[in-house]
Amino acid sequence: MYKKILVPVDMASPDPGGQSCPQARQMQDAWGAEVELLSVVPGYSMPMVSTFFPADAMDKMQATVLADLKKVAAKYFDKIPECVVTSGKRSQEILKYADEWKPDLIVFGCRPKDMVGGELLLGSVGLSVSERAKCNVLIAR
Repeated sequence: MYKKILVPVDMASPDPGGQSCPQARQMQDAWGAEVELLSVVPGYSMPMVSTFFPADAMDKMQATVLADLKKVAAKYFDKIPECVVTSGKRSQEILKYADEWKPDLIVFGCRPKDMVGGELLLGSVGLSVSERAKCNVLIAR
């Protein structure tokens, strides 16, 4: 059914990929879908902000997040998917990457929200992407 599945993973989450990766794994196993994991780190493109960081800070941060994302991939997948790390505003970067890679499906996980008693809710990034994506979006709970 789906041939290409994009799984954005928030590495700041308590259980990164906890809902979305198992769902994508089932589809990978059932249909032989190609899966890619994507994580977006915050950017600091404003010149004033970037002067407070060493020149290689972004490269080091992306390398660290990529290593952690690969651990998440190994935890949830037998056939390890491609892992990609970009920087910038999360919803914009996910949509930009989806426009380039052209997945059939984007799988988002919900997160427990303390302010509503730990209920699983879709965050602002998932909501924004689900409203604007050019492909189907699955919300995994």
